[in-house]
Amino acid sequence: MTETFGWVIRTYGQKAVCHREDGSEIGRGMAIVRPMTELTWQMTAGALGSSWTDRYLGLAEPELPVDQIGLGGWLSWGGENYEIMSAQSIRVGDKITHLWLALRPAGEIAP
Repeated sequence: MTETFGWVIRTYGQKAVCHREDGSEIGRGMAIVRPMTELTWQMTAGALGSSWTDRYLGLAEPELPVDQIGLGGWLSWGGENYEIMSAQSIRVGDKITHLWLALRPAGEIAP
């Protein structure tokens, strides 16, 4: 069952690349990025603070090194660059099955 998450991300996802602020690549993996629904945004808004014009939900392989991006870094996916606003490891039992990411376009300025 826990392998199903990885299969879905590898099958329906695209290559994602993590970059530090200086542009250096720190790792690659597969991810799925989609616009957040209003309900998803309401559930995450408290953790993220203020509201942004574009919000995206990302599901990624647990090996994607999003925790190493640091301030000013970004995630490239599907020809776009995203800032990671929040990242959570999702566990099923004792295994991390995937990462849940809240994203916004890189360089976006708060309203």
